[in-house]
Amino acid sequence: MQITVEDLSPVKKRIGVALPAEEVRAEMEQAFRGLQQRARIKGFRPGHVPRAILERYYGEQVRSEVIGKLIQDSYARALDEHGLRAVARPEIVAEEVRPETGVRYSATIEIKPEFEVVGHEGLAVERQAAAVDDAAIDAQLERLRQSLAQMVRREDRDTVEAGDLVEIGYTGVLDGHVLPGATVESRIVEIGSQTFPPPFEEKLIGLKRGASTHIEVPYPARHRSAEIAGKTVTFRVEIKEVGRKELPALDDEFAKDHGECASLAELRDKLRHGLEAAAAREADDEMRAALLRGLIERNPITVPEALVDRRFEAMLHELGLHDAQPSGDAERDAQLERIRGELRVRAQESVHSGLLLERLAAQQRLEVNDAEIDARVAQIVRAAPRERERLAEIYRTPEARREIAEGVAQEKALDWIARHAVVTEVTPKLIADAEKKS
Repeated sequence: MQITVEDLSPVKKRIGVALPAEEVRAEMEQAFRGLQQRARIKGFRPGHVPRAILERYYGEQVRSEVIGKLIQDSYARALDEHGLRAVARPEIVAEEVRPETGVRYSATIEIKPEFEVVGHEGLAVERQAAAVDDAAIDAQLERLRQSLAQMVRREDRDTVEAGDLVEIGYTGVLDGHVLPGATVESRIVEIGSQTFPPPFEEKLIGLKRGASTHIEVPYPARHRSAEIAGKTVTFRVEIKEVGRKELPALDDEFAKDHGECASLAELRDKLRHGLEAAAAREADDEMRAALLRGLIERNPITVPEALVDRRFEAMLHELGLHDAQPSGDAERDAQLERIRGELRVRAQESVHSGLLLERLAAQQRLEVNDAEIDARVAQIVRAAPRERERLAEIYRTPEARREIAEGVAQEKALDWIARHAVVTEVTPKLIADAEKKS
């Protein structure tokens, strides 16, 4: 077998492979001998079917299977001999496929680029953690209190007003058909909370307990659900109960019952520590993102498009946009195209930073052992208990374990950069101020 490797770019190569005629003929002979033992053709005893008859019945099939196997096997050998690792399926072009003269083909592949990471020590970055003041604690307590609100039946009136809690049952109908998942027997709605799109809640005002009505709700053309985007859904609604919100008192008993604390003061301290920890994590995440941006700026490299495509498709799946098609609505289609463009840029940056971190881990000899891989697999499996068996089976494969190892190595490399960075702690912003602005 003759192999040539041509550099097309830093991440793309064309492999030329030539298989001699004798190798092709030997594979053909072996294939027909095996077929002769298996073939069942009327008029011939098993194992005694003449070659000419086999050629007539199965010739094209055997030739196709043999050529396919030869290309598959020789392609794997070519990669191994030249130490190449393709990041996606090859683009194979058959140049000559004749058992009499041999097989010649080319395989165009993408690989990860070869480079050295530079400028990774002493990256300058700011770290800004939000300070937690009393207003932030008060807001957190109020959210907890609101989540524990109880609905109490109104005895003073039976007509819905703004601010009421209303128990409703409803069914969504589109084009005369009930929408899947749009039938609810009982749900509590706070009038004015904008839980439902307008004008749903507004149309409930003035209705009496026990009344039924139909409410038409137009959905925007850019709605996340293509089934109802740009359409009007009719809701058949029944008012089952009219009530008011009753909130628990913020006292020591509240802290004991809902905060697992001995007093309200202890609960406030607990919430403060939680907010401070969350603020610290957010500050660390923002700092690391800034470090990655700096690393990318110092290390421009050619990124394999196959890896970008794969990351881009994964992002589309995460957002439920992988099946999104042009709708004919100019505004919605323009927004979808803008989102796809932004995701493409993010995918490019994600692959770029991943390659840099992977290479830096190798440069710094940041190895990943089996115990670390097993621990990460266990973490993934615990996070999806319903998929436990399927995920456990997937992560037993060498390829999946290699991907886990690469991810852990990248995390170690980013930790290394953070430890060697020049970090400036800046004046903290107040969480309460940030919440007011949002």
